[in-house]
Amino acid sequence: MLELHERFKNDVLIQKVNLDGVELIVKPYLYNCAHKDSLPEWFDGLLEKFVHVITRDAKEDRRKIAKTVREFRSERAVRIHWIKPILENASDKRITRFKYIENSGREREYFWYRAKGYMVVVEYINPNFALITGFCVDQSNHAYYMRKLQNKA
Repeated sequence: MLELHERFKNDVLIQKVNLDGVELIVKPYLYNCAHKDSLPEWFDGLLEKFVHVITRDAKEDRRKIAKTVREFRSERAVRIHWIKPILENASDKRITRFKYIENSGREREYFWYRAKGYMVVVEYINPNFALITGFCVDQSNHAYYMRKLQNKA
C-alpha cells in the first residue's frame, strides 16, 4: 500500500499533471479519519485524496447509519497509477471526456476510459484543475454515468 501511495504522490505532487496546459492540484492534506470512517488505523497519515481514491462509501452502510463508513477497494487501488496518463492523454480517442453540471451547480469534468471501466473526475478551480476522484465504473453505476454523459454540459 505504501508503494501505491508513493506512486500517487510522485504522479500528482512531485511530477505534476498538466491538463490542457493547466496544472492539476492535489492538496497535500493528510488523512486522519480512519477511526471515524471505520478504516484501519494505518490509513491515517496518508494523503487524504489517495485514501479517497482507493476507498468508497460502504454500500450496505449508507442507508442504515448516519456515520461515514468507507471500505478499501482493491480494484481502485491497483488503478491509482492510471490517473496521470488518463488526464495527460485526454484527447486520445479511448478517453471519453465530458463536462457535467452537478446538483451543487459546480461544473466537473469527467475522463472515462470506457474500455477499462475507469473514470477520473476533476473540477476547474481558477487557476488550476483540482482532482476530485478516480474510480471504477461497473454494472452498479454504469447507467448513472451514461446518463451524465448524455446530459453533459
